[in-house]
Amino acid sequence: MKAWTFALLFLALLAAAPAAAVKLDLPRYMGAWYEIAHIPNFAQKGCTDTIVHYRLNDRGGFDLANTCWKGDTYKPYFGKATPVTGPEPLFKVKFFLFFKADYWIIDLDPDYQWALVGTPKRDQLWVISRGPTLDPEIYEQMLKGARSKGFNTDKLVRTTITGRQSRGFDK
Repeated sequence: MKAWTFALLFLALLAAAPAAAVKLDLPRYMGAWYEIAHIPNFAQKGCTDTIVHYRLNDRGGFDLANTCWKGDTYKPYFGKATPVTGPEPLFKVKFFLFFKADYWIIDLDPDYQWALVGTPKRDQLWVISRGPTLDPEIYEQMLKGARSKGFNTDKLVRTTITGRQSRGFDK
């Protein structure tokens, strides 16, 4: 009986959080990324043309400007990401005064052309790319990788891209 308990506990620990990308060159990750798809969340309800901008900060992390359009209204959301103790591509992002969110880079193209960003609870997932489109084969490969890490990719919604531009860190 004890062996079964240990085995179940071990499996639960393995399933507790998705593995993050192995290595991250943070300066190379900086810049603009287009959202290709996401698991819906309150902040992004009604968003189109979502682009996130990253820039290094002096605290070992990065600042971000998550931008989108809601109808005719431009909506920038600004945050600060700080590294979490542990593997490199794990961050906590602070939005507003008290709201913090996990930001885990769980898969990353070796050429930094696409990335999967998720949370340890697997309730949030973003497919991002350096351009507004992504090759369908690459997209399917990314979904397969996300599923292998325990994400329900059936919940993903493709981001509507109309060509509206982002102002980045400018309000």
